[in-house]
Amino acid sequence: MLPKEVFAAVLAGGYSKRMGADKAALPFGDGTLLEHQTRKLRALGVADVLISGTAQGIPDVYPHRGPLSGIHASLLAAKHDAVLILSVDVPLVPEETLRSLIAHHAGGVTLLEHGGKLEPLIAVYDRSLAPECEAILRTEHTSVRGLLDVTQVKTVAYTGDAALLTNCNTPVEYRRLLSLL
Repeated sequence: MLPKEVFAAVLAGGYSKRMGADKAALPFGDGTLLEHQTRKLRALGVADVLISGTAQGIPDVYPHRGPLSGIHASLLAAKHDAVLILSVDVPLVPEETLRSLIAHHAGGVTLLEHGGKLEPLIAVYDRSLAPECEAILRTEHTSVRGLLDVTQVKTVAYTGDAALLTNCNTPVEYRRLLSLL
């Protein structure tokens, strides 16, 4: 699969309780975390970039239900069969890693794996999984892992510097992320 055959979505919702501020709006490089992620995805050459969970983006159909709700809304809004999902708080993920996920995608969910850990918020999802997302979102347990249990999952091993997969959920993690720039 080629990047131009894929939509992309930045998951930028959530309460950011531990951070104490909207993560998407945090300064990063020459803009914000959201702007950085959007530029990175556009540089890949994806068909379009969607923003999930912000006032200027696509709203969740099932608000306040976690990342799966943002994935679901993104799948519904996408006009291509595959959607690259990228969390706003992992800005150092290399473009080549995202390109590799797209190239390896052949249905279901294709996600990054490193050191035995799965990264469901750095992944390509088939748009056809929207009904499965909705079924899970109608339950009390709305974990993305629940979707992974009911669909075809392919992993792509990440062998690069683990520091580049650093995310930020707290002010301490954010400062550490900035030190890696």
